[in-house]
Amino acid sequence: MEEEKERQILEIIKIKFDKTGGHNGNSFNDFDHILNVDINERNDFLERMAKEKKIKFYMGPNTRMITLPK
Repeated sequence: MEEEKERQILEIIKIKFDKTGGHNGNSFNDFDHILNVDINERNDFLERMAKEKKIKFYMGPNTRMITLPK
């Protein structure tokens, strides 16, 4: 089940990455409908993916954003 959630998250990130050439990322809220858990669990799930180098966090103009590692 977690593998499917990861696949869906990576698909959303890849669409934005390809569309913008990697210049724009996704907000944490873009994945709430997939994970369907509270904010702390969502953040833990995404942070685990970042530690595994599947995604990357960076600071956008107003908030942390998520993109693919380059």
